[in-house]
Amino acid sequence: MKYLFLASVAFLTLTFASSCGKSVEACANFNESAYLVNDTIFLDASCSENADTYLWEPQAGLQMLGSGNAVTERFIVLPLSGILSRTIDLTVTNSKSSRKISKSAVVL
Repeated sequence: MKYLFLASVAFLTLTFASSCGKSVEACANFNESAYLVNDTIFLDASCSENADTYLWEPQAGLQMLGSGNAVTERFIVLPLSGILSRTIDLTVTNSKSSRKISKSAVVL
């Protein structure tokens, strides 16, 4: 009987611990499949899981229009000689973990 009680307590403890503070998963989607110079790229990270904060970081050839801390963000495509893509990094975090992804947009 004592072992059954201890096994039940251990199971409940593990179940409770695994349901608290889930790991964050980063995800972002573009509004188009390709862009031209001066187009606006709209990225949506609402597909991310368990995220509390967002940090968008545009790389060369992009100008961010917002604060860089919302679930969605917009970027203007700037001229960049010889480069046919633009990259945006997204870091999502919660109290337990952090994930960073890079998304590249095709520029025609």
